[in-house]
Amino acid sequence: MPTAFEISARAVRQAASVLADHLQDGLPFRELRPLIHAADPALVRDWDALGASVTTDIDRNLSFTATTLTKAGWLTRANRTWRLTGLGVEALHDYPDPVTFISEAGTRYDHWRAGRVFFDAAAKLLSELPDDRWVSVEDLAVEYEVDPEALAACLQGTRPEGWHLALTSDGEAGYGVTLQSTETDAWRTLLVRDELYDEAASSFDTVRALPGKRLTADEITALVLGEEPGQDSVPQRPRRVWVIRGTDSGGAGLIRGLWRDKGVVTLPADRLPALAQGTGPQRVRKAVDDADSGATSAQRDRRAEELHTFLSRMQEGDIVVCTDGPKAYLGVVKGPAVYTDPLEDAAHFTRAVAWQNLDAPLDLVRDLPAELTGRLGDADARIVDISEFAARLEPLVGSEPQRAAPSPDIEARLPDATPELADALLQADTGWLQECVELLRGKPQLIFHGPPGTGKTYTALALARHLTGGSPSNVRLVQFHPAYTYEDFFEGFRPRLPRKQATDSGAGKREPDTADTSTGLVFDLVKGPLRRLADSAEERPAEVFVLVIDEINRGNLAKVFGEMYFLLEYRKEFVHLLYGSDEGRGFRLPPNLHIIGTMNTVDRTVALMDAAMRRRFSFVELHPDVPPLTGLLSRWLTEQQHPQDAALLLDELNRRIAEGPANDRDFRVGHSYLMQPMAHAGPRALDLVWRSQVIPLLTEYHWGDDTDIEETYGLVGIRQHLGLQPGDGA
Repeated sequence: MPTAFEISARAVRQAASVLADHLQDGLPFRELRPLIHAADPALVRDWDALGASVTTDIDRNLSFTATTLTKAGWLTRANRTWRLTGLGVEALHDYPDPVTFISEAGTRYDHWRAGRVFFDAAAKLLSELPDDRWVSVEDLAVEYEVDPEALAACLQGTRPEGWHLALTSDGEAGYGVTLQSTETDAWRTLLVRDELYDEAASSFDTVRALPGKRLTADEITALVLGEEPGQDSVPQRPRRVWVIRGTDSGGAGLIRGLWRDKGVVTLPADRLPALAQGTGPQRVRKAVDDADSGATSAQRDRRAEELHTFLSRMQEGDIVVCTDGPKAYLGVVKGPAVYTDPLEDAAHFTRAVAWQNLDAPLDLVRDLPAELTGRLGDADARIVDISEFAARLEPLVGSEPQRAAPSPDIEARLPDATPELADALLQADTGWLQECVELLRGKPQLIFHGPPGTGKTYTALALARHLTGGSPSNVRLVQFHPAYTYEDFFEGFRPRLPRKQATDSGAGKREPDTADTSTGLVFDLVKGPLRRLADSAEERPAEVFVLVIDEINRGNLAKVFGEMYFLLEYRKEFVHLLYGSDEGRGFRLPPNLHIIGTMNTVDRTVALMDAAMRRRFSFVELHPDVPPLTGLLSRWLTEQQHPQDAALLLDELNRRIAEGPANDRDFRVGHSYLMQPMAHAGPRALDLVWRSQVIPLLTEYHWGDDTDIEETYGLVGIRQHLGLQPGDGA
């Protein structure tokens, strides 16, 4: 039976094959879809046969997966029309096998994803270029430290505003990208429109821009630094999404009155000069410093950032979201930022907005994705950038707005247990391990509990590495102890010595740190293992991440987890972090982050977990008397070609413990004590392990109950009872 990946690969390549027959005009997806199914009638049947293992239909899966081809530069989906690019035609020829085809695109997608912030920044700069200017792909790639070929391909697929202004160093369209005639014509049309077309240097199949209009590398750097040569304002950028809030003097939301009635959004301009749209961040900060000299530095930072966003980053066509209790209003920015005459006895900066749903506001819970609503929780922030949700919100402000945002991307799925994993853990079959996988699928927290020596940590790490595909960066191990804190686990301030100001002979001057004058130390907010792993999981939602917490019950769990205590149970919710590092945007534990803990049930020095924490975890026992541990030591001894004496001795020891005064099954001893190499290193090796590790453990168990430990559990007595003689392995 084909896998979901193989079926998805078939659908994607079939789509490319159909589009290859429509290079001139492309196809809207509604017309492309039936042609794909006609070419491969078994697609729907094979996909549906996967049952509950897939959460979307094949068409929606194709729509999501096509993003991979777009970032690779093989497909463009401008104006809702799918077109195969020249690179896509080449890939179709070079990779006839569907799995190879999508895997190769996936490699390119992974490269884009790893440098996404830089690719996005390069695309944004293209939208900010001064009129009648173009840049070379090489210069742009150097500025943002990305591969120029990957950048050119990505621009060809994604087609951000200004994409046609990235050319070769001599002004030729393509930069090594094979162009179809339609692409050449499109490039020519856009350059003519922008008065950049060099007709004399161009031909039927070659398009070039005027060489004198090229922006130099230094001019590109000036743009990046906010010094737009010859420009009084910041040019238009790609569409973004902003949460914006405002209240009147009585504390009522402005969306109820002024914003609604006037079709605007505003930002207070108390004591500020009439700054123009596009004012740079340095000038904005100076104006704020002059106006709010009595405010703290953090308050001035926040106001300057919000003002610069309103004046320069927000652009016509951007989406704004305004909340009023449980209701959300969406609008599209329709005008530049202007300094207005006083409104209600106060000066404001104003932007015109076309509100889309004043009569039918959205419900924050019902109509918007949970991860989006989590970003709306900081009531103190006037403007919050949530542009990562642009694709989800655009359908809500179109000519025929939908009532619900599109479904999220396909989530990472835990792989099933394999015979190889079972063999590595000396288990007879995959049944027990598969149960663990299913528990993690239902609730992403699991605890292995049992007596010492039962291989809890070893099993947790082996399972974690299997679930993550063996990626070392996707697994992290921590161990709790009574002194472990939230600051150790999630994030907290850590002291360090301040950096000294560099001398003239050094690599360059830099400002010294601001230190605590009483100690000479600097305090940095440092991420702990959970925060680092959660951030990685959020950035790579298609991958599985596992945090293994050894001895989880030895920590004060409520104290260590803090607000994570809530997020363990409510993975779709967002909270605001103790130290504010979420910057008002909210934080969640990603659904692709799983936690596996281990708990020693014999340790009576720690309190048991409270009921609230127990509810957040599934519990699986690892005990010598129950599968999968029954017979495990015997199987290992056979595999290692050792006598079975150690297994017989352990069984007899555990029988005596069960019948002893403690009468506690958790006091039994696990197999790992007798699986150490030192336990089988010579004729007296087992005696040494028994005397130095097993007997001290049992002595602690029976402290104060007058049990003769040596008489009851001594190796000599047990050997005699079983009729065994000292020797290698016994």
